[in-house]
Amino acid sequence: MRILVIGCGEVGFHLARLFSREAHDVVMVEPNKDKIARAREMLDILVIEGSGSSVETLIKAGIKTTDLVIAVSAIDEVNIVACMMAGKLGVGKKIARVRNQDFAHQDAILTAEQLGIDLIINPELETAQEIVWLIRRSAATDVIEFADGAIQLVGLRLDSKAGLSHKQLRDVSVSIPELTFRTVAIVRNGRTIIPTGEDYFQPGDQIFAVSKTESVPELLDLCGKTNESIDKLMILGGGKVGRHVARELENDKGLSIKLIESNQSKSEFVAEQLRRTLVIQGDGTDVDLLASEGIIDQDAFISVTDDEESNIITSLLARHLGVRRTVTLVQRATYIPLMSSIGLDATVDKSIITANAIARFIHRAEVVSVARLRGVDAEAIELVARSGSAITRKPLQKLKFPEGAIIGAVNRGGDVFVPVGNTVIQPKDKVVVFALPRSVASVEKIFG
Repeated sequence: MRILVIGCGEVGFHLARLFSREAHDVVMVEPNKDKIARAREMLDILVIEGSGSSVETLIKAGIKTTDLVIAVSAIDEVNIVACMMAGKLGVGKKIARVRNQDFAHQDAILTAEQLGIDLIINPELETAQEIVWLIRRSAATDVIEFADGAIQLVGLRLDSKAGLSHKQLRDVSVSIPELTFRTVAIVRNGRTIIPTGEDYFQPGDQIFAVSKTESVPELLDLCGKTNESIDKLMILGGGKVGRHVARELENDKGLSIKLIESNQSKSEFVAEQLRRTLVIQGDGTDVDLLASEGIIDQDAFISVTDDEESNIITSLLARHLGVRRTVTLVQRATYIPLMSSIGLDATVDKSIITANAIARFIHRAEVVSVARLRGVDAEAIELVARSGSAITRKPLQKLKFPEGAIIGAVNRGGDVFVPVGNTVIQPKDKVVVFALPRSVASVEKIFG
């Protein structure tokens, strides 16, 4: 497939790398010379200098023979115009990142369909939904859904009290005959391990397990992470993400929400937008203010300002004061691996969340979805087994499954299970696989 990516920010860069690795023909359009130099140095793609709203640039980039346009520049109007022109020039599928909420809701004057765009993606809304998931699944560091919500990939950090600590994966499997989850990755000291039965769980590990959604509480129990309820919550930052999170969580009856915003006019605007949230105007980095507003009594603290250093510092402060659960918004990939080592729980990144949402949409038509986690050198892939493919010919124990990859769960007509050695994957099974980047192509080949 020939893919044109407009914009080489973090989202565009990640998508271009992902699709290039999948052997698609990727072309990128970007006006910034520094970003162009970075892309040309680090990616095996063609990069064209220019604006995505220029017909001349788009034609130079080969739009007339392009199958898919992904417009993720920093300017909404450029993304919308690029997709509209792509439609006029015969491109079959168009995706635009648009931050303006006027295009995001169902009653929009101009809908995606009217603009000829297949998907309008709102980064702030996607990020807020991720944060809400993490709060509602309060023991997890990451939660990603597959198979229309029937399967979840859950990230958990083990401490010395966890029942799994110091146990071998093989022994855990034997002790739980009706195994409802599978550990598909372990992150230890910054290194990603695709585990076998011979590996051990160690305190401090961040583990990623694929589970049937209704079995997640059982998994949390086993990891010593009982899903304690969140009754009091404080949000730092009244921007789009903070407002979206508060608005959604207001639907949780009995949840007390406070939101702190330093800008007076913005805090007044937020107070008008929200129904049950107490909005406080003040500096969220002021320890005295946080103390006076009862931070030590909070069950969770969400820091989502535009200043990632402030987000990290205030989350650390909240942890120091005994808050059980923190969610921190960051923007730099280099910060992600450090978060667990400095004691923070969940970390979210708008760029990677947006890229994952776009990748899932694109692959949906090709019966594959992909999710990548920052700080984890592996990808979670949902594939549908095709009739006659290698994966359907033998039991799993007799297949030479690609090294560096592991099957987590199977959804067969709505019945979700963890496969074992004598399981035979059947055509149309939805299978969630966790794989190192070097193994992704081999995994797709065995399913195709």
